[in-house]
Amino acid sequence: MPLSRRGREVLERLPQVSLAGGSALGCDIVRHDELCVGCGRCAAVCPSDANSQRERFDVNQLLDAPPGSRRGALGTALRRLQRRAPDGPVAVPARVTTYRTIDYDAAVCLGCGACARACPAQAIEALAPRVAPAEVAT
Repeated sequence: MPLSRRGREVLERLPQVSLAGGSALGCDIVRHDELCVGCGRCAAVCPSDANSQRERFDVNQLLDAPPGSRRGALGTALRRLQRRAPDGPVAVPARVTTYRTIDYDAAVCLGCGACARACPAQAIEALAPRVAPAEVAT
């Protein structure tokens, strides 16, 4: 998958970085969707467009979220307010910038960790990559 213009600009500013085999920079990205507030900051900083913010929100993400999470708290409040179960995804008004569905494509992800640094809810972690046995110093 080719880099976006923004991704090429970022890589040009990093003189020590080269894409080994054209695939990834190396971090393992772990997403905690139950913590996500759908603000889209991860999508705004992603150089490869692996994160994208939808124009819709699936209400079932709130209703199915664990009770102790941020989304779970909203889901509990929504259950008290709703008169009937939602039919499916709901269109989000343009002025509302949070709680939109964020799509993540791991195949396109460079592993740069920009999304983890930008996430205000700490819903994304950039973990150090696993070291192959041949690379481990003996």
